[in-house]
Amino acid sequence: MRGHESRMLRLAVVAFACAMMAGCGGPLRYTPQGMGKAPGADAVIVADVNFDAAMTRLDINVKDLPPPERLDNSKSAFVVWARPDSDSPWQRIGALKYDVDDRTGKLKDVSVPMTRFELVISLENTSNPESPSSELVIKQDVEY
Repeated sequence: MRGHESRMLRLAVVAFACAMMAGCGGPLRYTPQGMGKAPGADAVIVADVNFDAAMTRLDINVKDLPPPERLDNSKSAFVVWARPDSDSPWQRIGALKYDVDDRTGKLKDVSVPMTRFELVISLENTSNPESPSSELVIKQDVEY
């Protein structure tokens, strides 16, 4: 019986260690596809959640993204927004740095004061609007 108890204890320790490692698996990675006027776009969103600080560090890369003015001649920017839930107002995170030659948009190393949130990228008239337009090109829920 002693061997059985020892084996069970080892199994419990291994299961606990695996559970702990699963919670510390590194940054979250999402690959949403484009929508709306940019259905051919592909994004990679890396979210590094810091629960102690209640913050998330984001790196966003979008490829095959047409120029904003090509999607709508009155538009000039792609802007990233976040909110904790649908009852909360959107917070502007930043504008994508757009490379017209590569057709890519990037936003690197920005912090969001949330650990779980909705994230969208919208097509905008300027890079600094007060709220997102209804023209979304990327949408992703960030959750652990």
